[in-house]
Amino acid sequence: MSADRLIKLELSKLNVHLPQRRLSLKEALLSAKPQVVTRDGGVHKLKREELEFLAGLLPEADRDKLQLPILIALEPKLGRGTARISGEAEVKVVSRVLEKEPAAGELLIYRPEVAILRRKLPTTTQYLFLW
Repeated sequence: MSADRLIKLELSKLNVHLPQRRLSLKEALLSAKPQVVTRDGGVHKLKREELEFLAGLLPEADRDKLQLPILIALEPKLGRGTARISGEAEVKVVSRVLEKEPAAGELLIYRPEVAILRRKLPTTTQYLFLW
């Protein structure tokens, strides 16, 4: 087995916690039990308080654009302690949570900011491991 193939296999194991399908904030708010099914068949529940906090950060028209959980992409090429947030609505929300200037389409955040984001949004954010 090649090294690249082995790395991809290991990363797929690290990412089994990710949802099979993400929910929009709008869908999650309308759900009696907001949750997503993970790639390994488990269930990841989203806390109502976090959903309402996120709803307060976005105009109602954008709530169907924000996909949950928000993925915090970790990849070696970004450098140690650096993560990427992608998606227009996701970048807007994370920028507001971290009190940063919003970027267009994607946002790079650093270890201390990742810690703040995860502390404020533990169920509505997840790590994505990339190579």
